[in-house]
Amino acid sequence: MRLVWILNGCGLKVEGITGGPLRFHAVSRRWAEKGCDQRVLTTSGGKGQIHNMGSTLPTQTLPASLWMKKEPCKPFRIWSYAVTAMASKFGASRLPVGDVVITVSDYFCDVVPAVIMKRKTPQTKWIAWIHHRETHPKHRPGNPLVNRLMYFLQGWSFRRIARYADEAWIYDTDAGDSVRAELLRYGMREGQIRRMKCGMELQDVPSEDVPKRVDAVMVGVRPNKGMYDIVPVWTEVVRRRPGTTLRLMGGMVDTAALMDDITKHGLGEVISVFQSSGGWMDTPTYYTTLKEARILFAPSREEGWGIAVCEAMACGLPVVGYDLPTYRRIYGDAFVKVPIGDTATFAAEICKMLDSVADVDAFQKKGMHCAKQYGWDSIADEDWAHLT
Repeated sequence: MRLVWILNGCGLKVEGITGGPLRFHAVSRRWAEKGCDQRVLTTSGGKGQIHNMGSTLPTQTLPASLWMKKEPCKPFRIWSYAVTAMASKFGASRLPVGDVVITVSDYFCDVVPAVIMKRKTPQTKWIAWIHHRETHPKHRPGNPLVNRLMYFLQGWSFRRIARYADEAWIYDTDAGDSVRAELLRYGMREGQIRRMKCGMELQDVPSEDVPKRVDAVMVGVRPNKGMYDIVPVWTEVVRRRPGTTLRLMGGMVDTAALMDDITKHGLGEVISVFQSSGGWMDTPTYYTTLKEARILFAPSREEGWGIAVCEAMACGLPVVGYDLPTYRRIYGDAFVKVPIGDTATFAAEICKMLDSVADVDAFQKKGMHCAKQYGWDSIADEDWAHLT
């Protein structure tokens, strides 16, 4: 079997790894051990990201910019997607050929080359991975124009996936239910839609204890991941429990205004940012830094799966997070649920957890038991069995 992965969603950005590339690397390296012939169609940023993760698969790159080497701002990413899509269209003869093509995301820069390859060789099997459904713009924080555009573009991709893809693999979550209903509405058959899982490298979690250096940690700081909830929640936390510390780490995006706001509200002494040199955090550093916290602060308002929650649970961190349907289905009662948007209750639950040895012990046990269900070895085997 010749398998081509399409992973163009990184654009020019090497730093910061999201769920799609993580799932790609976890699965692809296990499939390589089974003898699967694989190559990757990606961008310069994607090549850098998968190299940082340790991937040794051969790559073919598409441009993500006309002349720039680095991404100047997050909205630029949409332009880079357009450049990549056009490059695949006008360079169709140079696209790799495979028996199976897997798009790692539903971004149109992945979907366009997959459609071109499917039209060129109809016998090629196209499997589309879909990780989440964009929240309607009027309910999503961040730039309204960018949110509207991304929502529209995802709908465009869903229509092409429903028309051309042989299969769509979606998460077994409420967001996955929404995606499934939309694909069916666009004409995809029930038998073409498969549920997939996400997971983590359980064997990479260090077993030894790590000294606690901060009270809480937040992983992934972006508008849709709760960036705008940090200041109101932590202002109330410090009012109730002076000196409570928070560390921000991993996937920091458009945070200049946030850091100004933190300083403005007098939180600079209790909120710190951890970033490794070079922008890439290796696995041992990541888990050690995560385990230095007592709890995970998870104010995300939009999740496809929530890998950081699973990783924190595996590290023995109790999780306090918004009561997202995705979290509820995957993690059940293994985390402390807070009504979405209720920052005062969020602060109260954080303080309660930090001051209760019994609660910490109970949620540590629940979380670690839950995380053990999501090891990549078994998930990759399930995917391979379905593929072959």
